[in-house]
Amino acid sequence: MYDVPAHVGLIPDGLRRWANTNDETFVDAYLRGAEKVIEILLALQRNGVQTVTVYNLSRANLLRTDVELVGVYAASVHFFSSLIPEHFDPAVCSVRLHGDRDLLPDDYLAAACAAEKVMTGDGFRINVLAAYDANDEMQAAHEKAQRDGCDIKSAFAIGDVDMVIRTTPEQLLSGFLPVQSQYAHLVFLTTPLNELTGRDIDDLVKNFRRYPQLHGR
Repeated sequence: MYDVPAHVGLIPDGLRRWANTNDETFVDAYLRGAEKVIEILLALQRNGVQTVTVYNLSRANLLRTDVELVGVYAASVHFFSSLIPEHFDPAVCSVRLHGDRDLLPDDYLAAACAAEKVMTGDGFRINVLAAYDANDEMQAAHEKAQRDGCDIKSAFAIGDVDMVIRTTPEQLLSGFLPVQSQYAHLVFLTTPLNELTGRDIDDLVKNFRRYPQLHGR
């Protein structure tokens, strides 16, 4: 029996396909997706996971059409401003935004910063990657390591990931924390994000316990 993953990465993908299959608008699909991310976060917290990093938007995603991005931004603002404070204790949970903040809309950034200010606990940490690019992250870590005289690995703002869950079957990380995920247990699901349940997450954590985390040793 092995411990639960301390740090889980979540890549909530496939919402456009779900919208087309279910004759839903992108806005409605992404709003439902935000609620499902909360359900997943609650399940992971219940299972003893300490940190979850959610891949909201890569920098490349910002090149999508305005129709798609409107849905993503609306759901993200709802996630930060309503769903997080409704479901998590600010004395227990913290929220941190990682990425190029200059590329994000004002309402998105305002909602994220407000959540960061209010949610300050250290019992359950939620990282959100938005306008994120792995090359930027590595460059920032390199500069911090030189400036502080520390090892580059310790200069990363986000630590190692134990398990990554992607809600589509494509076996890609799409630039998600490549350094931190190098030894992560990878899970690619055929169940769409908007149809996942907390019990599905319970099963994934239970399955993780069956595999030793050797980290190359």
